[in-house]
Amino acid sequence: MRTKLKYFLLLLLPFTVKSQTLDLNLVKANYTLFSGNIYAFGFSVQGKSTKLMVYKIARDLKVNDSLSVDAGKASADDFLQITSDTLHDFLNIYIQKKEKKIVRIIRLDKNLKQVADVSDVDVARLNAIAAFESEIFYYKKDVYTIRAVSQDSSGKQFFLNKYSLKAEDKNFEYEQKWQFPFERSNINSAHVVSADKQFVFLYVNVHDGAKKGQWVLKINAVSGTLIRGTKLTFKGDPGFYAYGKIMRDSTEGMIYAMGQKLSETELDQKENKFNILSKPAVVIYLSRIDSAGELLDKNEYKIPIVEPKGNKTPNSYLVRMQKLKKKDGNLSFDLDVYKGSNMGCYSYCNTTSHNLIWEEGFVLEKTSVSTNTLVEKYYFNKDKLDMNGKLCIDSLNEFEKFYYKSIPFEVKTGYKFDDLNNVVILLKKSDAKKAQDNYSILNTVNKNLLITRIDDINKNEEPGIIVLTKNQYLIKRQIAPGKFQLKIGAW
Repeated sequence: MRTKLKYFLLLLLPFTVKSQTLDLNLVKANYTLFSGNIYAFGFSVQGKSTKLMVYKIARDLKVNDSLSVDAGKASADDFLQITSDTLHDFLNIYIQKKEKKIVRIIRLDKNLKQVADVSDVDVARLNAIAAFESEIFYYKKDVYTIRAVSQDSSGKQFFLNKYSLKAEDKNFEYEQKWQFPFERSNINSAHVVSADKQFVFLYVNVHDGAKKGQWVLKINAVSGTLIRGTKLTFKGDPGFYAYGKIMRDSTEGMIYAMGQKLSETELDQKENKFNILSKPAVVIYLSRIDSAGELLDKNEYKIPIVEPKGNKTPNSYLVRMQKLKKKDGNLSFDLDVYKGSNMGCYSYCNTTSHNLIWEEGFVLEKTSVSTNTLVEKYYFNKDKLDMNGKLCIDSLNEFEKFYYKSIPFEVKTGYKFDDLNNVVILLKKSDAKKAQDNYSILNTVNKNLLITRIDDINKNEEPGIIVLTKNQYLIKRQIAPGKFQLKIGAW
């Protein structure tokens, strides 16, 4: 049943809006951002039947539309927490009963038009393509995967595969379009950076041999043939060029590749050597590649590391690039800073912003990289099992993946500058011992940098937080049986 909501009917419907809070009469509920709107969904018990209710909600928490789907005679308590994703530009909602290994998929478009209702899908067949591939990249109705097959002493054989969606009204299954085989020897890893209708771009690490180094590969998206491979530095340079960001400038026909550079003495994967302890600076490289795939130039910029006053403990710093933008001929980029001690786990400790100004060549504005002691106090501890904000280097064999692999328990939810150009960081941490999640804001108040607690929410309430706009966040929680709450806050 589809319901268009009119303003004068809102008080009669199963939700209430209080200022910047929306309460929905739902259980086992969840939410997601999709196509510019908030979508909330959960079970609603109506007499002896259970309904799946889906709401389309504007960013001011005004409910604009809803959809009701019969979930059968089962009680809402018979179901697990509802999950979802937005693969292939659909809202895919997954309903599963407890102790059952089958799932029902409700697939909707952005207007809540039902695209599919697929029952009795074996859990093992959900996103089955992920079970056989080491890396997956989605672009509209296409999927690109990296597959590594063990070979002889020369190493692994890597393949880039392209698949296309067979049908929208069934469990997602794919038809292979082409396969691109990488060269057989010395390739350590490959990472899909971006894809569109014309091209696929990859970052590839070759750890030995004549082609040793880090490369950008440009693949024809239609035929699967190699157009050009470009090394990120010039011949004879033994340094390691980590993936950061690769940006295509359509106006200039130029590709900008940036990231952290480590020297041969700092990292040697072949010899299994790694040492960046107590280094005075983080080195960032900028490689410019023209439309023909030629490396035009490569420059390096040393950003000084500033340790807190009184610190006597030697530290290592690795940085992950989070933003690369070009405006008025200048480049700006953000770095997530991770602090550790050579091998082992690195913990997120700050985000810093930097600018490269064009003056007949890019010049780095005066800047530095440092830890933020308030971030450290917020969540650093001696519990080795606490994985909040941590990325771990278990082996140098795949060290390059540190720079692009997902973070299991990310601490930084949002980062920006306020109207006075002060840094603001939206933080979250999970406390397993207290069985709660904490949400806080790091900002400047009366010229003092401090952390302000937003809320501590019990894990039983299935809490979550997302950045809604530049100045607002959205928290979800199941505050009581049959009461699912969305709450907007300012940051």
